[in-house]
Amino acid sequence: MPLFELPKVELSGPVRQSADGKVAVLDLLVALEVENPEQMLRELSLEFPEYVRGLSQHVFERAKATPVLPLAGILKLLMVLENPKATQARRWMASTLAKVLEGSVQLAADIVERNPDPKARHWLITRIDNAENRKTFMSKVLEHGGNGAIFQQVSSLSNLSVLGMNSGAFRTNRGVKNTRDGMTRVELARMTYLEGLSSATLTAARARGNTEILELHRKVTDWERKLWRHALGDPQEPLSTLERKKRQPHSGLLHHSD
Repeated sequence: MPLFELPKVELSGPVRQSADGKVAVLDLLVALEVENPEQMLRELSLEFPEYVRGLSQHVFERAKATPVLPLAGILKLLMVLENPKATQARRWMASTLAKVLEGSVQLAADIVERNPDPKARHWLITRIDNAENRKTFMSKVLEHGGNGAIFQQVSSLSNLSVLGMNSGAFRTNRGVKNTRDGMTRVELARMTYLEGLSSATLTAARARGNTEILELHRKVTDWERKLWRHALGDPQEPLSTLERKKRQPHSGLLHHSD
């Protein structure tokens, strides 16, 4: 059974946590050394009903049903609880929020350390690499005279090529606000390769202006998509045709990158 922890706060006892992340409220109040935890929970429920809206009962193994709250509700209670240990928790929460606003890399590393899922950690590495590559690609488009709608247009081409749909449909389908946060590790890696190759192609071809940028990026997306399908054993056209396309004007870098 997982136990809830508060960084920088020495709890006075174990705090049970359900498999779906809900925290045993009375356990926490006891661990914070609150006098009469049940009475305190009743008082908090009356004074801050919006903070305990998600309160429910959970039966832990070999125990009676006990009130639990989602993590967000627990943090809200810690913000209003008058208690020395709760005060310590608030200091840590304020410090953590400041690091979030500052974009602290160390905080990101700490979060990765706390995540037990190796697949999630590997995804984050790929996501960070993709974010840096994305900035480079957008800068390259700007460097080559891109302006106005071109940034959205090249992004749309990338999304349609790798994801098979536009960003709006993708976000709805995956239930995310940021398109790339919903991508799998493979999709992110493909996007990184695609836009990295497009950046290099713009430089090699000395592209200038929106029209040339869009034309070259379209050629790169077409080539990457067809190459990917061929690798999966489902080519839409023979590889020999792809090889001929790589020898078209402005495509020498594609041939060099194989």
